Amino acid sequence: MYNPEYRQYILKNSLGISYHVYFEEGRGLCIRMLSDSRIWSRGYVLDKSAINDFSVILDKNDIFHFFYQTRDGNLMYGHGMHGQIETRPVLNSREPVPWPKHISLLVLDNASVFFYVLRHQNRHIISMQSVIEGKLSRPIAIDYTDNTCYCSFCDGNGKCHLIYITSDNSKNHLVHKVLNDDFSAFSISERIFSTERKINRVSAVCTEAGKIHVVFETHGNELFEILYLNLSNPEKTETLYKSREVPGCPGLVSNGGMLYFFRTLNEDIFFRCSENNGLSWSDEAQYPLGGNIVCFFYMSNSRDENVFPGEIPGNFTRGYQLAFFSEEKIKSVYERKTPSSTENDLLSELERKIKQLQNQTDNIQKEFTKLWLTQKNFERRLEYLNRLYEEIHNMFQYPPAAESNKNTPPEFPGNIQETAQTGEINHEEE
Repeated sequence: MYNPEYRQYILKNSLGISYHVYFEEGRGLCIRMLSDSRIWSRGYVLDKSAINDFSVILDKNDIFHFFYQTRDGNLMYGHGMHGQIETRPVLNSREPVPWPKHISLLVLDNASVFFYVLRHQNRHIISMQSVIEGKLSRPIAIDYTDNTCYCSFCDGNGKCHLIYITSDNSKNHLVHKVLNDDFSAFSISERIFSTERKINRVSAVCTEAGKIHVVFETHGNELFEILYLNLSNPEKTETLYKSREVPGCPGLVSNGGMLYFFRTLNEDIFFRCSENNGLSWSDEAQYPLGGNIVCFFYMSNSRDENVFPGEIPGNFTRGYQLAFFSEEKIKSVYERKTPSSTENDLLSELERKIKQLQNQTDNIQKEFTKLWLTQKNFERRLEYLNRLYEEIHNMFQYPPAAESNKNTPPEFPGNIQETAQTGEINHEEE
């Protein structure tokens, strides 16, 4: 089942070779490779002490970097920059017991940036460290947060962005910050959205055009709503989902210049797409991926792909299969989608059927008129024939006097009846 708390990593290098990085109970953090025949190799253990709280990145040189938490609560950083796996500690835990620190990792040309959430006085603090040219920085407390959900990502210019949730006495806020070029501190917080309702489940993606798109869930008064905004115009938000039903896990994917909003609920994926950087969105449809859906984090160095790193639904069909990577599937969804999927479409469909009924009624009325005229015509012809018949009948029954004498048959001598019986004519004497 799709769950971002248990996401797995699919990384494709510039040669088109795919790797799967995952946590396996009893073995720790593992990595395996996909063969040309779409068969996974046996997993290689990166660290047996790791727990299911990790982040993995493939840099531009196809080198792996991974950041993870161990069973004793320590945070560790590993990489393969020198042809072998090397690890080093980032932060030692004061408590020898692990708990979710929601860690994430960003890698730039000469720096690795780590984010994690710590607990302090019954609150949570988003914190950061970095390794620049091999030198580890001290921890930096970024801000307090009442929700451990946050997003960290890089844009095309190498800027590190952070979006997280905070609150004050009156409202909850969605905050955006940008890391300084020297990685020493963040810019002043920018509140991009505020509400009295709860904010949860934030997802963001930066496209090739440098546009940052964000979706997030708000909840209050038993009503769920998923909102979208473009950081180029944060004053304008658009509702992509609104219902009393739980929406599931929302997310964004940018692939080939197309922007996809999705929400996963159980084994179903519902999505909308935008061709114009979020200015308008298609109607919601269901994506036909299949069962056993998991949460992948996918990134690719392949030149044939224009995909930006982010969470995406997928499964392990033929190695792996990702949603929104098949134009044929998306096209087939909208081809077979009925036009009555929304309220406006229902009204349009109803109006079309009413017009069809009106046309059929008009045609039937015309046919009735034709039949009525034909009937009247036959009635007139029948009346004419009746009159003609009466005239002919009267002529034969009451012929004129002159004609009556001419047609009187001659008298035969003798008894006609007797002649008929004997065959002989009886001549009477005068």
